[in-house]
Amino acid sequence: MTTIQTTLIDKLSPILEGLGYELVHLEMQTHQGKTLRVYIDHASPREIAPAKLDPIGVEDCAKVSRALDEPLEAMPELDKAFGGAYELEISSPGVDRPLRKVRDFEKFSGRDARIHTFRPLTADELGNADYQKRNPKQKNFLGRLSGVIVRDAAGMKSDENVAVRLTVLASMGSTTKKKGAKPGKNKEPERADEILLPMSLISKANIEPNYDFS
Repeated sequence: MTTIQTTLIDKLSPILEGLGYELVHLEMQTHQGKTLRVYIDHASPREIAPAKLDPIGVEDCAKVSRALDEPLEAMPELDKAFGGAYELEISSPGVDRPLRKVRDFEKFSGRDARIHTFRPLTADELGNADYQKRNPKQKNFLGRLSGVIVRDAAGMKSDENVAVRLTVLASMGSTTKKKGAKPGKNKEPERADEILLPMSLISKANIEPNYDFS
């Protein structure tokens, strides 16, 4: 993340919070088609599950766009970054919403997520030696979020001290079937592994869309 992006997040987040939204992510396209994209979501209280909130709509985007016009015009850093005029786009983060902050993983506890790490993790980092032995080179994980834990209870809840709790089911990472297996016959309980993913080693994380229309 660039310095100007960090500055924008610091200045715009309080404005959005005052309107009942949170700044999920922002992108700056400073070359052809100069654009500042701001992705927003509802700042849901802890007692309300994110899934029970209405999705971000056109009216939400228009409301935020109007609220940000003046503050953005007062930022000379943007003129320097874009070298002139630019377009402001306000958007929903989409069904595969990115997870970037500690509170994102807490907020979406119970939802399925796809998480990528910079490198394969050690047994100590995963908190599950058996899982690491079976998957020594794994860097991509699909599982159910179970909040976060603070590694050092005396430390701050920061990326360096927090690990994401993930429940990985065998069916999530495999499309293979046992040879000769018959549907509904000798069905065994599905294996579930509890693992930890250090925040500082996560390169990318997104909500896994649920397209079950039943």
